[in-house]
Amino acid sequence: MTDEALPLDLNQVADACREAGYVVSEIDRGLEVSGSDDGGAFYLFPEGDWLQVRCQVFDEADLEKARDLTALFETITRAQFRMIGCRFGFDELTGLWLVADLYPGFEPERLPAVLEQLAFVWSSLGEVLDAALKGTVVDEITLDAAFELEPDERPN
Repeated sequence: MTDEALPLDLNQVADACREAGYVVSEIDRGLEVSGSDDGGAFYLFPEGDWLQVRCQVFDEADLEKARDLTALFETITRAQFRMIGCRFGFDELTGLWLVADLYPGFEPERLPAVLEQLAFVWSSLGEVLDAALKGTVVDEITLDAAFELEPDERPN
């Protein structure tokens, strides 16, 4: 007997999200999941047997306001080193996204925890990323404080 993962079932994913209180809508090739008061939404797309979960951080109009994206890219790279459990994705047509890639065979009932994690990362980094969009790269202490982490006093 092999430990093969079950194929991705978007109906089970949608049911798990609904059970957690989210509103689920079908979109082109996936699902839109919402439920927060701020109008935010998550987009779930099957990628083979994987499920990609995305939430938009900045759209193309936000990015066009920046004179230069260097500070933003440096900030997201530094945030990524904090092992946030997700990654950033950039598309010049649609903007900056937070992305979680869920492996084949993940348990759909665990998806709401992934959505909470993405929401936490986005809300924690909101001010830092807004500053970066305006050209400011915050220091390490400020970046850690965004995640409510205390600086480590130990030498490297």
